[in-house]
Amino acid sequence: MNATRNEPGADSVSGPRLITIAGAKGGTGKSVIAANVGVFLATLGKRVVLVDAAFGAATLHSFVGASEATQTLAGFLAREDAQLEEILVSTPISNLQLVSGERDPGWAANPRIEQLEKFRERIRELDVDYVVLDLGPGTRDSVLDLFLDADMSILTCNAEPTAVELTYRFVKAAFVHSLRRAGHGALTKMTVDEAREFEGGIAAPLDLLQRGLARHPPDSEEVATLRSHMKNLTPYLVLNFARSKGDMDLGKDIATAATKRFGIVVPYLGHVEYDDAVWVSLRRRRPLLVEHPESRASKCIEKITRRILGLEADSACKMTLPGDSLYDLLEVAPTASEEHIRRANRRIRQVYAKDSAVVGGLYTAAGLGVLHRRLEEAYVTLMNPAKRRANDLALFPDGIPNEPIVDMPSAQVGVAPVVGERPGAPKVDENTEYTGELLMLFRESRGLEIREIADRSKIGIVYLDAIEKEAFEELPAVVYVRGFLLEYAKMLELDVTQVVETYLARVRLWREENIAE
Repeated sequence: MNATRNEPGADSVSGPRLITIAGAKGGTGKSVIAANVGVFLATLGKRVVLVDAAFGAATLHSFVGASEATQTLAGFLAREDAQLEEILVSTPISNLQLVSGERDPGWAANPRIEQLEKFRERIRELDVDYVVLDLGPGTRDSVLDLFLDADMSILTCNAEPTAVELTYRFVKAAFVHSLRRAGHGALTKMTVDEAREFEGGIAAPLDLLQRGLARHPPDSEEVATLRSHMKNLTPYLVLNFARSKGDMDLGKDIATAATKRFGIVVPYLGHVEYDDAVWVSLRRRRPLLVEHPESRASKCIEKITRRILGLEADSACKMTLPGDSLYDLLEVAPTASEEHIRRANRRIRQVYAKDSAVVGGLYTAAGLGVLHRRLEEAYVTLMNPAKRRANDLALFPDGIPNEPIVDMPSAQVGVAPVVGERPGAPKVDENTEYTGELLMLFRESRGLEIREIADRSKIGIVYLDAIEKEAFEELPAVVYVRGFLLEYAKMLELDVTQVVETYLARVRLWREENIAE
């Protein structure tokens, strides 16, 4: 079997870049995302193969407008000498081919180990740039193996509490499986009483590490193995079917909470808005990005795909886990004012409330109680000047850093930082062209919600959202947009003239190209 990038000890692997799209439960829309990520990569000139790896439940051909194949994955698995190239199906999209799955829920739904190993090896031999796999739901070994093998493993989730809870369970199952298949199953074994201590009966990666540290020296092989596997598991998260600003925020909160609780980095790639265009395109058996390229869902998938490419291009990009300081607990910078700390405390209390969707499946009742007490201690300490000063002297003996330390700034790759602190403000100069995304990054660096901007400036939240997303078709006449930008720039303490002039230049250019005289 080939080495994989998600396995400890793997260096470089030749062949196409492998992206897997998984969902812990059915109905999270992973096939829509998988198909259209492949379509967008192909429109950028990349050679792409989509693989319907939902063994026994193939539907991916419907999402890309391809005919039902006569040669499927089941036939490939049944023949020892078969090659994947033999079953590639053309699609209406240039540069995009499809490996169609098997619809028969019989033996093809549970391929044997040797069949799956052959499949994984042949994928790496394809002469293309990208292979995008649409995995089946659940945590079967075949799903987890392919998820762990990928160069980028993506989990789709929606705002339903059951989907959130199963997403957490999927991550825990993937970590346990990575240890077992590497021959370290002994590190995952638990007694019945131990299993009761963990939500869902499955220990989180951080739980296993803490148990390992209690049983073995910190420099032991067992502890090193656990740390290595934790470092190598990086499941990216996409929140699908976002219907509101609350849903969009939920995706970020899930990623941040999982990162803290599991002790592994769970980066947030972004959200896909709920859009009837998805179902319209599916009924017409045409890709969403082809049938409705102007839709909100299409724009969201394009942005996510560009973030994937940005992460690949920035080889120096490193992501770090949040620390365990009082500032990390409240997700504020060490330089935060008392007002920022109050605001952060209110928000954190909502995120980790007993009835919050974020905590379902993440904490036991006892564990959540411990977290609440720690949050209260952090807030009380940081709001007391004397206690905060003593904390800072112990935490920063050389002085408090001026800006939060973030190894992967969102301004570089368009991904929200995985640490708990606010992102630092992007660097700008007199030549900077202000885009909607750049304005959003400045707003987030100030700790402001878009709703706060709308309330204080009296600008409609729909228009502010359109400015940040550069949905120019939704903006009113230029004279009104100028006024919106002027107020927005003032609130962000930016160069008003530069913001207005550079952004309006983008608006005018778009209207010249897209609106006929």
